[in-house]
This record gives sequence, structure tokens and C-alpha cells, in this order.
Amino acid sequence: MSLHIREVTAENWLDIASLSVDENQKNYIESNSFSLAQSKFEPEWKSVGLYDGNVLIGYAMHGYDKSNGDVWLDRFMIDSTFQGQGYASRFLPILLRHMRELYACDRIYLSIYPDNSRAQHLYEKFGFTLNGQVDDVGEFPCLVMELDTDKGDNK
Repeated sequence: MSLHIREVTAENWLDIASLSVDENQKNYIESNSFSLAQSKFEPEWKSVGLYDGNVLIGYAMHGYDKSNGDVWLDRFMIDSTFQGQGYASRFLPILLRHMRELYACDRIYLSIYPDNSRAQHLYEKFGFTLNGQVDDVGEFPCLVMELDTDKGDNK
């Protein structure tokens, strides 16, 4: 198994746009089509496909808040076909390492829907903690992961 990240290109964007979460999760994340458009027109956001070999498994969008430079994992999803197979737990460290290298940051933020306890548990398992703040929309609790930039590991 060779899990890796690929940039979104003219060759794979339509496949990425077609990915979808389970019906009961659709209220928790924007559609990939919306996110792809956002990253196309807001250059601070980067869209990536999540692959196992040549098989597209999921999608993520990361970037930074232009107002303060905070680095965000703004979207992270595994297609419904591949959920329950451990992909989220295996891709998250790869994605976080990629972000750490790309942005040379000392913390990564994300926000979650308050009733999405499965996602919160996943992120906490990798070192994210609720920080008492809400996102820039003022609705969703934020989690933050403090990174040890000297060692490249979580604090």
C-alpha cells in the first residue's frame, strides 16, 4: 500500500469532485466541487487528492488565513466507498507532515461541527485539542495541534 498526496490537476479534478461522504455526513463538510472552486479562486487554499497507489481515496484542502497567517486543515474527507477501512487514520499523519513541510508552521488549526464526535475523536487521537475558540464564521469549535518544529513531531 502506497499512500500519498497528489496535486489537483486537469487530469484528476473531476474524479475528486465526484467523491462524496456518507449521506449522514454531508452536513459536516462542504462539497468537493465547492472546495475545488474555492481553492482555484482563493490561492491561499491548496486542494489535494489522497491516493492509495493509483486509487483515489479522499480529498483535503489546506492553507492559511490571510488575516493572521494561521495554517488550517480546512477540509479532509474519505470517500464513502473507502470509509471504515482505516484510511483517515493513515492519511492524517501524511497530510499533517506535508503541511508542516510546506508551511514551516508551529501549529495547525481545524474546526469541526459540534456534534461530529467521530471526527473530534480522530483529530484528538493525533494531538489536536479544543482551544476554546470558534472559526472565523463564529460557529464551529476550533482544534489546534502544537508542533515541535525542531524535531518535526507533535508536542
